Amino acid sequence: MIYFDYAATSLKRKEIIEEILAKFEDFDANADSTHGLGRKAKKSLEEARRKIASSIKADPRRVIFTSGASESNNTVINAYRGSNIISTNIEHDSILNNLEGEKVTYLKADKHGLVSLDDLKSKLKDDTKLVIVMFVNNELSTIEPVREIGEYLKDKPVHFHVDAVQAYGHLDIDVDEIFCDSLSLSGHKVGGINGFGILYLREDIEPFIKGGEQEKHRRAGTSFVMGAYSMAEAFEKTLTEREKIRDLKKYFLAELDKVKINYEINGSLDNSSDHIVNVYFKDFKSDFLLTYLDMHGICASAGSACRAGALEPSRVLTNIYDEERALHSLRFSFGYKNEKADIDYLMKVLKELNK
Repeated sequence: MIYFDYAATSLKRKEIIEEILAKFEDFDANADSTHGLGRKAKKSLEEARRKIASSIKADPRRVIFTSGASESNNTVINAYRGSNIISTNIEHDSILNNLEGEKVTYLKADKHGLVSLDDLKSKLKDDTKLVIVMFVNNELSTIEPVREIGEYLKDKPVHFHVDAVQAYGHLDIDVDEIFCDSLSLSGHKVGGINGFGILYLREDIEPFIKGGEQEKHRRAGTSFVMGAYSMAEAFEKTLTEREKIRDLKKYFLAELDKVKINYEINGSLDNSSDHIVNVYFKDFKSDFLLTYLDMHGICASAGSACRAGALEPSRVLTNIYDEERALHSLRFSFGYKNEKADIDYLMKVLKELNK
């Protein structure tokens, strides 16, 4: 199988799993136990925390381990329920579905998939308590103006939350440069084990999961030491792969022109991350294309994996363009295992559609 769905989840890095198995005692026990094995696990956990914090230029004491970005996003929203909130109409489902029934004003993305600081300024009210904007859109790869928004909000009594899942490993992230009050990440997007992520919090808020005293009373539950280790190690590997991913996207776009298929790029190419391309195929519906590609051993997607299975039109594309365009679009996302030969094969398969 050829895999172009890294934005949904990265293929796992087997070398990290092998490292975990080779020193299994470092992860085996409960990190809050006081015996020798517990202390080993705690050491591994805290070393991973330092590495992950360093990857976003954060104080390790402000990094909370969670089950992933969905939990992290829920934690922030839960702390501000009942308040006036501003978000965008192209957020991840863990944001949009969670805001239903709340007092929300939505910033509308333009045809390039970008929201506007001026739009935010016009909609910010004295009683606005929370603003949520993703760093890189998970379907279009557009880079949102989070730095400008953070700069504008930094001296206002508003909590600014950034979902940085798709930016992680692909763009430099500095929590102080974007002036965010909180930020969410998932380890599996860079090749770590599923079910682990972080919530950066500049100042503590009400815990979402309550129980034990883990994470300094900020998130209960037995620590997932292997998940923490895998995320920390995977991030370091992504830094060596950026140029390769950038070249793959350029190659994909150049080769797509040669196929002579009727297409347009959704979103902005000039202001986007290097690992995602969203393509509107005017003459073919996405459900047909997904099946056709899958029959030829190629994995892609028609939108967020969180809406997969139902084959519903992408909410992001529907909000920016219309449902018809959404029903004719596919997302291709690249990762560390992809090579130019994979793209050559994809283009060969697409050429068959013209016969």
